[in-house]
Amino acid sequence: MLRIKNLRINIPKPDILRVNIASYIVMRGNEVQKHGFTWEKDFIRNVLHVSEDDLKKIKYTSKMDLPAVLNKLDGCDLSIKTTGSPNTVCMGDCLRIYDSVYSEKPLHLVVITYKQDDVKNTKKVTEVVEVDITGLKYILFRDIKREDIEELDNAVKKVPQTRSPTPEEHAAMYRIQKKLVDKKGEIYFNIKCDSNQSRLQCSFNSFREFIERNPDKVIARSNTNEFRGGVISMEIESGRRIFKKKCVAPDTLELAPESTNSQE
Repeated sequence: MLRIKNLRINIPKPDILRVNIASYIVMRGNEVQKHGFTWEKDFIRNVLHVSEDDLKKIKYTSKMDLPAVLNKLDGCDLSIKTTGSPNTVCMGDCLRIYDSVYSEKPLHLVVITYKQDDVKNTKKVTEVVEVDITGLKYILFRDIKREDIEELDNAVKKVPQTRSPTPEEHAAMYRIQKKLVDKKGEIYFNIKCDSNQSRLQCSFNSFREFIERNPDKVIARSNTNEFRGGVISMEIESGRRIFKKKCVAPDTLELAPESTNSQE
């Protein structure tokens, strides 16, 4: 008989275990959004011709996908998004977007639109468009002030990430959200609050209309994978994203668009 003496098994403490689980969830989220990262890096390398050494200088936590100092084409901050819904673009953290357009610092938004092929399990580029959103605080947010967004952000983050919101917390969040949405800016406020997350994101829910109404803001537009003298991957292997049920207002049905942002 084999006897093992002094065998010790280290079981993580509850708080450490929660951190490990949270890290796993983040990694899984990144896998789901892999196509977004692929096209983002493609664009930075092959359209903006950023070197690998400079690419390493961009931290994952960077507020911009490409800081102005590395943008040799336009010399401005650049945010790169991908979407399978032509009129809807997920923009990421709401307060960060508000601060970015409020600062008046030059900022361009690149949107790569794709079509999902469920038979081939691929995503194919249908359009690439770059728009100048520098200082568009009124167009995007109308008369909404930062403290208005902070009120909603605080209400969402008040809910611990370890549980879903109570009916009272749920009602409070969506009451504030409705006040902001009623301002009718281009930006929509997305509450993401469940047992895994408590955060406020935002999306451009009328992107196509914005382009048509503001043609002077369009820097460049292409219906192929060729853009401003560079080329990105036309098609990549990637399945359709599967979304879990989100925390939504009782009287609405909010469908999450297949749109990604590496900073989300």
